[in-house]
Amino acid sequence: MKKITQAWLCVLTLAGLLAGCAWPVAVSPAAAGSVNEEATEAGETGDASEEDEENYETGDAALDDPLNGDDIGENELLVVSFGTSYNDSRRLTIGAIEKDLSKAFPDYSVRRAFTSQIIIDHVKKRDGEVIDNVSEALNRAIDNGVRNLVVQPTHLMHGYEYNDLVDEVDDYADAFDSIVISEPLLNTDEDYNKVIAAITKATAEYDDGKTAVCFMGHGTEASSNSVYAKMQDMIKAAGYDNYYIGTVEATPSLEDVVEFLKEGSYEKAVLEPLMVVAGDHANNDMAGDEDDSWKSMFEAAGYETECIIRGLGELEDVRAIYAEHCREAIEKAKASDGDDKAAPAFKENGEGGLTRKELKDGVYSISVDSSSSMFRITDCELNVENGEMTALLTMGGHGYLFVYPGTAEEAEKASESEYIPFEENEKGEHTFTVKPEALDVPFELAAFSKNKQQWYDRTLVFESAGLLEDAFTGENAKEDEDEDLKAFKALEDGIYSVKAELSGGSGRASVESPLTLTVKGGEVTARVVFSSPNYDYALVEGERYLPVNTGGNSAFEIPAKAPVIELTADTTAMSRPHEIEYSIILDMKTIEKQSQR
Repeated sequence: MKKITQAWLCVLTLAGLLAGCAWPVAVSPAAAGSVNEEATEAGETGDASEEDEENYETGDAALDDPLNGDDIGENELLVVSFGTSYNDSRRLTIGAIEKDLSKAFPDYSVRRAFTSQIIIDHVKKRDGEVIDNVSEALNRAIDNGVRNLVVQPTHLMHGYEYNDLVDEVDDYADAFDSIVISEPLLNTDEDYNKVIAAITKATAEYDDGKTAVCFMGHGTEASSNSVYAKMQDMIKAAGYDNYYIGTVEATPSLEDVVEFLKEGSYEKAVLEPLMVVAGDHANNDMAGDEDDSWKSMFEAAGYETECIIRGLGELEDVRAIYAEHCREAIEKAKASDGDDKAAPAFKENGEGGLTRKELKDGVYSISVDSSSSMFRITDCELNVENGEMTALLTMGGHGYLFVYPGTAEEAEKASESEYIPFEENEKGEHTFTVKPEALDVPFELAAFSKNKQQWYDRTLVFESAGLLEDAFTGENAKEDEDEDLKAFKALEDGIYSVKAELSGGSGRASVESPLTLTVKGGEVTARVVFSSPNYDYALVEGERYLPVNTGGNSAFEIPAKAPVIELTADTTAMSRPHEIEYSIILDMKTIEKQSQR
């Protein structure tokens, strides 16, 4: 049916979604907590009241196009930003990104959405400009008959707001033929290097040996603040010793940056925001006349100071990164295009399969193959008890209200009492409990779409690959052993390459494929390289494994006892560390021996 692909390309600022904007509007104490928490992640806080804001010019809103029109067509590119109430900066940054994407992808109609309702409401009240929030934009797309939707966030990095966006879009997945969500600005080391090249190119005139160029990010107390240290390390490694990265609300602090400058012989400091939008932080925290502003503090330290009020979105080379991320996402979506992916593979003796009688009572974590990427299962817990097998399916979104064991046609004729409704777990995820008769054979399941209000046919295969031998009854363990497991156990000492696929989590992460297996003395070690540098440890059967590399994407060497490797990986890509359960599925048909030990 439809295909949702999450490519993970796009980011706003280095610590969160730094659009560097402000919503200078009075906020009640009751609302302040939630507002500040959201804004800290987005890097777009503002302390000015609505009255204060009108004391200085933010630009003419009439020059900005909110891109909220209808007549969209079948293909839409929805550009999602936190937002800013600074009209000129919005036009020069977010607006410029939107225009560049429109030129790069003429087959798509570009539309805008903001995630900050406070900014949306303030701009509407002050200027009469109407900007859609995400749900309004998605419903507009549905009402206009959009079939293929590309969502391009302008976020700087992966964080809670980015993940919230993914979850919200996920709920609409079945409303389109295809959805692809692009990555934030800083996703790979290559992205960091491109941003470094862009900001150093834009400030090359100041590279005179006497001037320090200091960029101000937002900062966060969460572990994702490490993006600033990484940017500092990489910019130094690129040979730019007079470039410094600091933050407003975390480390490196303003005081830290001033101390760094004292180690050199600088006479002048050039200050510029490391934020996509130059809003309140840039105008006040950086360039303001208050005693504690960056400008005032550098001047007090004896430096001639110059402030550049320019958001990253004003740089053409930065906007090109968004366009490239978007292009990669679209290509990935097209590569997996189609109503439904091919039916899941299953044993040719489709009637046989592995039955509950051949499994011992217990609870097992297994993989499930789905005929539709719209019906995305992130986890499956199989419970075998007293001759009955039940499977708890954890879904990747909230797009389905009911399932029914059978076809869509049969579900339409069944009574509502026969439907299986979703249940919400402690994490807010939707789950369904179904009763498969056997593993490794097709299981027909109808799913009722919340948005389309109709039933869809889905085919699942509950896979036995990865179950340990002691899960089987002794009588049938050997004869029913999966072919992949047999091939895995037959590996001799040596180094092998084998294609691998990552399942679990949000579905956005991946691992390098093929990966390397090292077999020595009957022990198998897998070298797993994730698609992100933000994993700080992995857990396998309770043992913790640290990355084996110091740069680039996170790499781990972990034990493998079966062709399905179950692990938990801790990511720091969000506002705070978060453990995610994954399965790495090895395709033993592709295994090739590389060398002999």
